[in-house]
Amino acid sequence: MKRTHKFMYALFFVLFLSGCQGQASEEEVVNDNQSHQIEGENKEKLAVTISENEARFLLDDLVEIVGGEWEFDPIHRSLTVTINDDQYYLIDGVPVLERNGEYIPSEDVYLIVEGNEGTEEIYLPVEFLEVALGTNVVFEEEQLSFQWFGPTERVGGPPDAFQFDDWDVDQMVEYLSFLEKPIKGAQVSTVSSHLPGAPRAYRNGYHEGIDWYDFASGSGISTETPIYAMGDGVVVRADHDFTEYESVEKRNQDLALTAELGATPEYIFDRLRGRQVWVQYQGGVMNRFAHLHDIPNDLQVGDRVTADTIIGYVGNSGTSDGVAEDYEAGLHLHQDLLIYGELFWKPLSQTEVQEVLERIWD
Repeated sequence: MKRTHKFMYALFFVLFLSGCQGQASEEEVVNDNQSHQIEGENKEKLAVTISENEARFLLDDLVEIVGGEWEFDPIHRSLTVTINDDQYYLIDGVPVLERNGEYIPSEDVYLIVEGNEGTEEIYLPVEFLEVALGTNVVFEEEQLSFQWFGPTERVGGPPDAFQFDDWDVDQMVEYLSFLEKPIKGAQVSTVSSHLPGAPRAYRNGYHEGIDWYDFASGSGISTETPIYAMGDGVVVRADHDFTEYESVEKRNQDLALTAELGATPEYIFDRLRGRQVWVQYQGGVMNRFAHLHDIPNDLQVGDRVTADTIIGYVGNSGTSDGVAEDYEAGLHLHQDLLIYGELFWKPLSQTEVQEVLERIWD
């Protein structure tokens, strides 16, 4: 996981104030310290641990200051944090922060779990304060200061009257019609196992998204087949530093755990999707593009994209073929389409899902 943290500047600043920069005069140190202070009644202090790779704080300490609550699910290794009217969601190993069903473009916020099951301690990087809460941070010795003004209005998320669980085919088509095909010239597969909701016995779950295979989509697909962003949006994940399962045996161990649980934990789901790019669009719509072979080097988190932007190339990463390093077998794009954090097809039957997809793209 790529972690390009701004805390390196903060670490320098702490050392600077501690007198480690011996050539700086006392007056220079005092003036620099004063210029970075957070003043006023809204100043809060939070203990922070700084290491070579990150600056982090204990989530319990933050909640004690700002209020709210959090819940860690040890099966899915997922964290839900509620602060005022905002809800944040993180999955262990997944470098994406979800806020109120929308995804924030940042590579610097991730979940840190320490301890045994039932006694876990949850930490977050300092960047959570800046990215999620929108507050300035100033580092001091073994702590930081930040401004907290108390409860605020919810940021983003679905409107109060938004109830897509009740939508029919026409409403879903209207809402998603701005999206173009991810593979130009391809057709939506009519194979039921390629559509959302199809059972997946090998991992004791169901198919979350849409598969685009060569034989079913009527288009020549190879590792050089480009995948397009489908519409105007923002890149919120780009797995340039993707690491494949180290062996088929390791992948099978994860699948054996899904058999034992009778379901697929979220962190395993993410591994099985392989190399990914996620794009957030208007109205809470988000695409997860999975099993990618490669990603353009210049595509970065935070980039704005259009329907003509290439976000990756078809592959089989995360699959048994990809783990076995047979990069020509089973090539396909797996695409998960979500609305405010929920899979779009949940209120529809498989027949209705197919109708929606064909009306949008064919």
